[in-house]
Amino acid sequence: MNRSIEHELNVLFAEWESKMKANDNTSHFTRDGLMYNSLPNEQNEDFWFSSSKRVLFLLKDQNQQGIEKWDEDIREWLIDTVNDKTESQLKIKEANRNLSPRFIRNLAYLLWGLSKADKDNPWWYDEVIKHFDEVKDFFNTQPFAIVECKKQPGGGKLEDKKLKQHLADYGDFLIREIEILSPTMIVCAGGPIYDFAINKLYPQEELITIEGHQEMRLHTSTGTLIFFSYHPSDRKTSRDFYDSGVIYHYREFLEYQLKMKQ
Repeated sequence: MNRSIEHELNVLFAEWESKMKANDNTSHFTRDGLMYNSLPNEQNEDFWFSSSKRVLFLLKDQNQQGIEKWDEDIREWLIDTVNDKTESQLKIKEANRNLSPRFIRNLAYLLWGLSKADKDNPWWYDEVIKHFDEVKDFFNTQPFAIVECKKQPGGGKLEDKKLKQHLADYGDFLIREIEILSPTMIVCAGGPIYDFAINKLYPQEELITIEGHQEMRLHTSTGTLIFFSYHPSDRKTSRDFYDSGVIYHYREFLEYQLKMKQ
């Protein structure tokens, strides 16, 4: 590959951060995108572009505990780096790799289901957890992207009003980031993000809705799927998050695909 996602995103982030600091006096910024893993980054990017299922999780903002916030690159969530200064940081990353936090585990199950489900195997929740070790290995080696809509770090809750304002102010940057990543599956964590995605990313006339599944859109010319999802930190059980959410709609899309081929 001649292009570099990492380089293009870092150029974008510099511009984005500069505008945020000028407008909002923002002191900290979250970087994100294609997650780093055990593969060399160039190989990881090649693997991403060669895959027909490029999953992007579009989340709200980075939840940082306490009053003091900091710059964070969430692309590093699964790997140890020279920036890890404490034993606590290393333990958090080890927990992420082991899918210990429910938030991470929910993402891992969705990544597996969207990547593996097809007309021959619907991959119900009970079947997924039987393959936990394989899911864990997959999550640590399969390229996928996490993007925070609001780059200013936050806390445990983010009001819809504040998120919508951020999308109004900086949505053009977010669109550019998604274009750089070029996903084929976009999982939107919540209503405001889903509304933004289906109204701003593609022309309305190019989006198809499958009857009874308003929580999913298909962009016809690129084959990109956009899903409404509960947030992975939602109090729903992991079973409900998986089987009653995105994967429920994805199974319907697979049925729709099958009908179209007949």
